Amino acid sequence: MRDTVDHGDPGWTGRVGLVTGLIPDAVTDAAATTAFVCGPEIMMRLSARALADAGVPAADIRVSLERNMRCGVARCGHCQLGPLLLCRDAPVVSYAEAAPLVAIKEL
Repeated sequence: MRDTVDHGDPGWTGRVGLVTGLIPDAVTDAAATTAFVCGPEIMMRLSARALADAGVPAADIRVSLERNMRCGVARCGHCQLGPLLLCRDAPVVSYAEAAPLVAIKEL
């Protein structure tokens, strides 16, 4: 896929738009697609949902839920997301596991 930006400067010749709008054209064989998504949680939530809507199995969509971690040994709870302690349980999880957690905006 060509370079893409949210807002193009004058003279920009690449694609312009949000990543979620580009996903349908990027997924040509959903069953053979594995996606790795990182970035702000709102972008990951919407991108993972767009990938799932394009037919990519939730188990083949990996999201990076890295948050600020303090102790790094699952003691302080700072990195807790629902039942997960991301420093212990791994910050990159499948969308199948993350979907119900990232859908709660307060977390």
